[in-house]
Amino acid sequence: MPTRAAGYPPLPPPYPLPEDWRVGIPARIRPWTVVAYSVVVIVSATASVVAVLADDIGAATWRAFVFLAATAGFGVHFERAGGERDLPELLNAVALTRAKERPRDSWVHFFRERGAGAWLSGCFTAAGAVGAVIFGWAIVRSVITDAAFALIWLIPLLLLALVLLLAGALAIVSTWRAASFGRLPIGVGIGPSGVTRYYLDDTDDIEWSRIARVVPTVSAVDEKTGDFTPSVEVRAVDDEILLDLNISGFRAHAWLIYASIRFWAEHPEMRNELGTTFAQQRMDSWRRGMLGESVGDRG
Repeated sequence: MPTRAAGYPPLPPPYPLPEDWRVGIPARIRPWTVVAYSVVVIVSATASVVAVLADDIGAATWRAFVFLAATAGFGVHFERAGGERDLPELLNAVALTRAKERPRDSWVHFFRERGAGAWLSGCFTAAGAVGAVIFGWAIVRSVITDAAFALIWLIPLLLLALVLLLAGALAIVSTWRAASFGRLPIGVGIGPSGVTRYYLDDTDDIEWSRIARVVPTVSAVDEKTGDFTPSVEVRAVDDEILLDLNISGFRAHAWLIYASIRFWAEHPEMRNELGTTFAQQRMDSWRRGMLGESVGDRG
């Protein structure tokens, strides 16, 4: 076992990078896309307001839809994967609960969710709020002016705006919970007893003895940007999925999370490391090997 001073040498994770998973850097944002999105958002927002003031239901509706689509697209465009570089945090497990009962492990390695970016959260919230107001106004005006046939498309548009507003609000709450002192964070912890998934106000505890396999999966691979949506399925002996873990929005790379869960699931004799700095050093060596960093590079 390494000393605290020496640490482990940088080595790739003990399992190969799963198919279609990637280790890279975020794609650069081209200036012309910023200008194009900005122009469309500003023009459509202004045109929507003008149409509302002119009491033009049809024009207000399609202009608000353009604003909603452009603003939501703006947020998605600036949300880039590839910058996940962090280690898990070695935390006292009490800090991850409301301390109503004693946690199974004293110390855990906590992989924290990073939450949605400011662009995605802000754009979804703005698009949903403005869209809900304008589509709601259009519904009221349609009923008053005996143009109820317009409700056929206005009601679905209102629901779409409300969904975006809800998604934006939840993203903001998630980010606030992850970043605010005293708030319960969201993420995944591994300790001597097993794996724990921490949600907003709940946990899902899986003991190591119940885990037979750890299976990586992937969906929504974007060839242009390199974005991908990785998941890990924690399975029992009878192949029951004990935990279907989406690990696309974490501060650590999905490869490191997958390798860490699988390694200690398959090596019970090494679980005495968990909850100590030795497990941290082991994961740090995997992270450095994964990113091609040298031992002295602590960036």
